[in-house]
Amino acid sequence: LCVVSTTSCFAPRVPERVCEVAEACKARGVPHLINNAYGTQCEKTMGEITRASRRGRVDGIIQSTDKNFMVPVGGSVLACCSPPAAGGGLHA
Repeated sequence: LCVVSTTSCFAPRVPERVCEVAEACKARGVPHLINNAYGTQCEKTMGEITRASRRGRVDGIIQSTDKNFMVPVGGSVLACCSPPAAGGGLHA
């Protein structure tokens, strides 16, 4: 069981408030996965994910390779967050 929030996906939409979701997941001890399919190239989106990982719980971020890195074949990148003792933040 985990919470899946979305910053960007195929259908245009407003990003979910991943920082608030991450804080709720941390408070309740529930894993949190972020669907950031198309958001890697957006500084604001990546900043929100970084802030969420520092203030709450983010266990993983899924991102599309064909949309973010312009590779011809679809694939994905799963990024994980550093443990809080290491200062938080993202790494692949």
